[in-house]
Amino acid sequence: MHRFYHIEEVDGVFETVLPPFDHTAWPDIVPEQGYVWISNPGLEFTGKLDSILSQALFQSDAIDLKSAIHRLEFDVSIPAADFLRFAESKFTQGIDFILSEKHQPAEFQWLSLPRHSWPGIMAQNQIILVFHRPADGEPSKIISPSRDILKKIIDRSSSR
Repeated sequence: MHRFYHIEEVDGVFETVLPPFDHTAWPDIVPEQGYVWISNPGLEFTGKLDSILSQALFQSDAIDLKSAIHRLEFDVSIPAADFLRFAESKFTQGIDFILSEKHQPAEFQWLSLPRHSWPGIMAQNQIILVFHRPADGEPSKIISPSRDILKKIIDRSSSR
């Protein structure tokens, strides 16, 4: 059982769990400033990258390449305002992301970092929060270096 809206300090960072929310609540959680880092968003690329692959692999646009991409790993770092424009319709399933004051550094992989290093890594990369929503209709976990940030999110979310 989850304790919703309870802030707990664990290993130098603060955590809370939000109850399930609908797509209209995103602005209560994510402010419009900063950047949202999304690791490996679940996107289907079959047929959409054929011309890019043809140019990159064969330096030719003349090849009618019909590709099937089986595994593609990438990270996306977008302004939070752009994330909010599409969050209501595009992220109806689960999503994990980081909100930061700056763009994601190359080679940054949050999940590979040991938990005891999170406070320093969050400060170094100006991370505001780390968000985990396993699926639509499920509780969401938020981690932040600041109790005040979580308190503001809780105040906005619980007043709905």
